[in-house]
Amino acid sequence: MKRIFKNFCVALTAICLSVMLSGCDLLPELGPPEESVSGTIRMSAKLPVKAWRTRTLFIILEREGGGPPLAVQRLVETRFPYRYVITKDDMMIRGQKFAGRVRVRARLDADGVPGPLVQGDFEGRAAGPVAVGAKDVDVVIDQIGTAPPPKVAKKSPPKPAPSPEAAPSTGSGKTIRGVVRVAPALADKAKGKAAIFIIARGKQPGPPLAVMRILNPRFPLEFTMSEQNVMLQGVAFAGEVRLVAKLDGDGKVGTQPGDIFGGARGPVQVGARDVEIVLSQEAKGEAAPRPAQPQGAGEVISGTIEIAPALQAKVQGKPVLFLIARKGGGGPPLAVVRVANPRFPLKFEISKRNVMIPGVPFEGMVTLSARLDADGSAGPAGAGDLEGRTARPVRVGEKNVRIVIDKAF
Repeated sequence: MKRIFKNFCVALTAICLSVMLSGCDLLPELGPPEESVSGTIRMSAKLPVKAWRTRTLFIILEREGGGPPLAVQRLVETRFPYRYVITKDDMMIRGQKFAGRVRVRARLDADGVPGPLVQGDFEGRAAGPVAVGAKDVDVVIDQIGTAPPPKVAKKSPPKPAPSPEAAPSTGSGKTIRGVVRVAPALADKAKGKAAIFIIARGKQPGPPLAVMRILNPRFPLEFTMSEQNVMLQGVAFAGEVRLVAKLDGDGKVGTQPGDIFGGARGPVQVGARDVEIVLSQEAKGEAAPRPAQPQGAGEVISGTIEIAPALQAKVQGKPVLFLIARKGGGGPPLAVVRVANPRFPLKFEISKRNVMIPGVPFEGMVTLSARLDADGSAGPAGAGDLEGRTARPVRVGEKNVRIVIDKAF
């Protein structure tokens, strides 16, 4: 679990995954989707200083009736107050309905691994259960963990290492070690994929026993799966499992045409070593990737952003530029590009890869605005920000679009 949520973090994997680099402060401007739970997480003033130094934040949706979490987000180095949105893309068990009444819990976790509230952890809960779709569900982290951390069994004295000839291929440790390879026929298609998911399933139906997510993999890829990758708290990483891997083009859990699959031969015992997974199958479907289009055609708008001469002196101290595309000149953003430390004139491209809500087409007529932001937050324009817009709506696919930043707030 530690790795599956590592980059689901940065909040908002449903709306913001395509704009992770944009930062999730876009929420005040965009507004959360209908099928979500959103609000603000704050820190109580009574918490000790070390609470503010705790790196890992878990945001957890629990069903009112109990059971495993419905959805979880894991974030690192969060600044408070933090505006959160949890959607169906954060669900623990895929295929279930993201509906009903839930409770919201926020946990600052000292070791970054889900578990009971212990010394070094800090937690808070929303006032009561809410229905999926609720907004402004605020949480104050005000509880201090007092229970001692779980005891770790003492290690027995090390045994002499066996000779290489006698070394068994499996062991009793709570890990599975192996390597993922790509079948030669798919080697070219595997290049440039965003992430690989390695999944262990037990004999019983239901969610995976454990999941690993590794970004920008290089093959052959060595891996070690352990109890730290277990999906549900309290479930033992033991016994016989089936191992599969998915090489994913967009880094998301869902399967898309072009993703590449493979599995280990037969069941694997936890403790096994030298496990081999070969990625040998490609997901097919109607939405198979289209042939590459020429630059500036299809679903791309390109051009240049400039600064009006009267505002040149005010550019300093504006560390971030947001380029925003909207349908019809208003409403929530259709797509967003975030550029750190821009230099002008700045050449830009905005395309379907920058769409806020996965699956929404990037097409037709849009308006473009560019904002130099004084505080690096993507909320509404504030004092000190600079902004400019296209003189008219532009069609997706246009080249040489010119935006002049000529307004100061």
